[in-house]
Amino acid sequence: MRMQASSLLRAIPALLGLALIASAFVDMPQVNDWMFQISMLIIVSVSWNLMASAGLVSLGHAAFWGVGSYASMIAATRLGLPLVGGVVLAVAVGALLGCVLALATGRLRGIFFAICTLALAEGLRVTTVMLPDQTGGASGLYLPQALQVPRTALFVAGAVAAVICAAASVWLARTSFSYACRAMRNNESAAQMLGLDPLRYRMAILAISAGMVAGAGAISTWYGGYLDPDVAFSMHITIESQIASILGGMYTVAGPIVGAIAIVALSEATRLGLGAHEGASQLAYGVVLVLGILFMPRGLYGLWCDLWAGRIAGAGKADDTATEMAR
Repeated sequence: MRMQASSLLRAIPALLGLALIASAFVDMPQVNDWMFQISMLIIVSVSWNLMASAGLVSLGHAAFWGVGSYASMIAATRLGLPLVGGVVLAVAVGALLGCVLALATGRLRGIFFAICTLALAEGLRVTTVMLPDQTGGASGLYLPQALQVPRTALFVAGAVAAVICAAASVWLARTSFSYACRAMRNNESAAQMLGLDPLRYRMAILAISAGMVAGAGAISTWYGGYLDPDVAFSMHITIESQIASILGGMYTVAGPIVGAIAIVALSEATRLGLGAHEGASQLAYGVVLVLGILFMPRGLYGLWCDLWAGRIAGAGKADDTATEMAR
């Protein structure tokens, strides 16, 4: 029963990918913006969930986002690197930062690792402020007019990036890599006794996750056309990636994707419905999120699985009753 629900949800990445890419060619700016937000949030939530699946809870995803953003923006302003080159560079720089973080944190876990990621994000933000000649400092950097690309190209780039990240998550879930991450999450010492090399897997998962977020940061920077330290290293990025994963269903493939859609839909619905009343939209948004997390501990994915299993079980009982009556 649960397998049938899982099989149905496995189609979500492909269907969503088609919808995101198709929406880029629809001349509806508001819809395009919503879909772009969903694409970016899918990437960061899938990335956060990959790390959480290995027992690595991040409070500093903004560090990866900011590094990718600045790598692409500096490459564009100083070297004239186009969008594709900037995204590739951002992914490489992000992956490198992930490897460095894995080596620097050693075997730190839990709250200690989380604090390290938070300190990394804040340290990088302060560094960018203190280097105005390279990063523009508090004044920020603007994307050169000659390098700007059509909005449609950015929407497609965001959608394709989201599909690639979701597909990578699906693929990793079907390999032994996911079992190794699960073992590390449950008991890293026991996993090491069984022959796993925690540092190697930690470096791999951090490189993959950081590269994903850095690439998203680069695309988002080209979309906005402007970058400063507060924009690049905003805690909003980290918080939304956590909420989307938790609301959708942690440690699952479909959970972060479903959660990202739900977060953007809820945010826009409360803004449009209650935006006229100052603070009301944020209050309603927060209340719904808290209630959702309290009453759906396994997230929307878990709720779907439970409802699907109950439906199948109910149909099975009805068939059994009909058979008995026929006898």
